[in-house]
Amino acid sequence: MKEKRLVFLLLVVVLSVLVPGCMETESGVNDVAQISDADDQWKEGEKPDVIDEDAAYGEKVPVNTENGIEPITVMFTENDSGEIVNVIRGDTIIVMLKENPTTGYTWNLTASPGLSMVDEFYEEEIEGNQLVGAGGTHKWVFEIIENEEQNISATYKRSWEVTTGNETQFELTVNVIPEEKLIKANGTVNYIELEGGFYGITDKNGIRYDPVNLDDKFRVDGLDINFTAYPRDELMSIHMWGQLVEIRTARVIE
Repeated sequence: MKEKRLVFLLLVVVLSVLVPGCMETESGVNDVAQISDADDQWKEGEKPDVIDEDAAYGEKVPVNTENGIEPITVMFTENDSGEIVNVIRGDTIIVMLKENPTTGYTWNLTASPGLSMVDEFYEEEIEGNQLVGAGGTHKWVFEIIENEEQNISATYKRSWEVTTGNETQFELTVNVIPEEKLIKANGTVNYIELEGGFYGITDKNGIRYDPVNLDDKFRVDGLDINFTAYPRDELMSIHMWGQLVEIRTARVIE
């Protein structure tokens, strides 16, 4: 009888050790399955293409998968009417036109569908002893959302008057460059003693660029810069030195 009790006690001890271990193992399997099945938690169209590997274990953190090109803002006034501007998707355009609603004259502005208006407002100009009703500036803010050519046009007139064609007009052509055509490079500014002298840029691969709009502060022979630029292959140059480009952004490399 004592032997049976001893065997029974031994069985109880063994079971008390084995059962918790089995339960812990089962729980661990479920935890792993929840992490590996976490893809199903993302709704269709929301799952990021890249997951941050440095995120906390089991958490999915979306990473910015854009091309890393910094968006810019460009501003235009009535003095820029007729201009052609180069931009890419994600950039912002601000149109600022002088207006005096107290006279009945206002700007009637329209834009292509590829330009999304994100804000519109009027700022009255009050400086010093300026009289009330002296006018102000009408501003429109657009985000570029589609490629290819877009347009902004505006007419300055009284709303109750018939359009004659003699009204003050504003026109802006927005040339949206595909991002893959944007030139991104590090290069060195060089003073080229040809055709009266000009400044060009040579990148680390020896490719030469002839900028049509290099800012004066970057016109330093031997200056290293990081830049982005639009190709301007439709233009002609007397330099015959490198690819014609329009500088989009430029920064000095320290």
